[in-house]
Amino acid sequence: MASVFQRAGRWYLRVKDEAGIWRKIPSSARTKTEARRLAEDFERRSERQRLGLDPVPPKDGGGTLAELLRWWLNAYSAGSCSHRNTLSTVRCHLLASELANLPLIQVTAEKIEVLLHRKGQEGLSPKYVNHLRGYLSQAFNAAKKTGRYSGINPVPAVAKRRVPRHLPDFLRAEEVPIVLQALSTRWQPLFATAVYAGLRKGELAGLRKTDVDLGARLLTVARSYSRNTTKGGHADCIPIAAELVPYLQRAIAASPSELVFPNPDGSMMRRDVDLVGVLRRAMGRAGIVTGYRHVCRRRGCGYSAKAPDAALRRCPTDGRKLWPKPQVRPIRFHATRHSTASLLMMAGANPAAVQRIMRHSDPKLTTEVYGHLAPEYLRAEVDRLTFGTPRATLTELPECEGQVENLAPFVPSLSPQRARKREGADSEEPNPAASQAKTQWALQDSNLGPIGYEPTALPLS
Repeated sequence: MASVFQRAGRWYLRVKDEAGIWRKIPSSARTKTEARRLAEDFERRSERQRLGLDPVPPKDGGGTLAELLRWWLNAYSAGSCSHRNTLSTVRCHLLASELANLPLIQVTAEKIEVLLHRKGQEGLSPKYVNHLRGYLSQAFNAAKKTGRYSGINPVPAVAKRRVPRHLPDFLRAEEVPIVLQALSTRWQPLFATAVYAGLRKGELAGLRKTDVDLGARLLTVARSYSRNTTKGGHADCIPIAAELVPYLQRAIAASPSELVFPNPDGSMMRRDVDLVGVLRRAMGRAGIVTGYRHVCRRRGCGYSAKAPDAALRRCPTDGRKLWPKPQVRPIRFHATRHSTASLLMMAGANPAAVQRIMRHSDPKLTTEVYGHLAPEYLRAEVDRLTFGTPRATLTELPECEGQVENLAPFVPSLSPQRARKREGADSEEPNPAASQAKTQWALQDSNLGPIGYEPTALPLS
């Protein structure tokens, strides 16, 4: 029977393991009662393992963490569209860490927390650290489901990092036509399809001519690069906007292969094609900039200065003309997909229709992640909130006792009783004219209640 004893201020468990051998196990119990409970739990689990009801953990602890991660990469991650990024991340930050050579039974939540905390201090963003945590959790869960590891997954005990929400950025409605016009004839159809249809980079690269039905104005999205599936793992058919038709006609006529947007030689567009640079250079040519950086092009000078315009400036060192470089917003190519959802919603499209066009399985992903609303749109929408009150500027508002009167319908006001009480508190000898003015001001609202803090009732329509 299991028993407990204390030595050097620590409680130990004397129990039989799955092989029927007595063992002395140090515990983290703080009381004798807690130690007994742990010993009984261990004894029941060991008995179930001896009877074959529960799997017996391997003697090597299921191998090392590095072996587990390599197995998971080959067995589960290899078929996903993000395998390349996952593979490089795991190799760089997990397989090269101090936890890689530890047996799985020694990989605890505390050690994982120390690793992730250090990665955050080294400059990794909270979102990137959460990705590392997710890879570890997926590997442990896959090993438990397949029987490769029968222990406890330590990752859920590690808290996720809080990811700060940044202001979203996307192409505004007035920016789309001038950006498309600033692009070369090679890139215009691709970026137009990205904006009008919301396709991802890999889906654009893998789009074939057979996927485009211009007669029915339907577009089948079924591939990402050379993979016969998309990021969502399913094919979808979405409508083609009327303004997108001539762009697709031009791309199909110019393509020398079965692809709609291939390289000039007809091969598939590579993953490392710098579409972000193409977009930002087009924004610079279109004048969609936050400013300019004027630099000296003389070798070894290195002079640069920021300015709001591209007017001619000269280097203070040698008098040469400075080269103005446009500074655009740090926008990504994936922002074109955000632009699709945002512009559709601001144009009054049904959120359910936007969800189908964006091919999202969760409507919250469409409205909360992709559906950004511009301040101009929100300003116009909030102006719908009107109660028939006059709109006056601050200079036109009447003044009473040196203060501006608030014309909002729900405003706390002084009751006649409190107005008279306040007059007596202000002065022992109140001015009759001022007292009469204050009383009339307090009584000007006929809906004022006896207490003085009741809201004005709006008329029913």
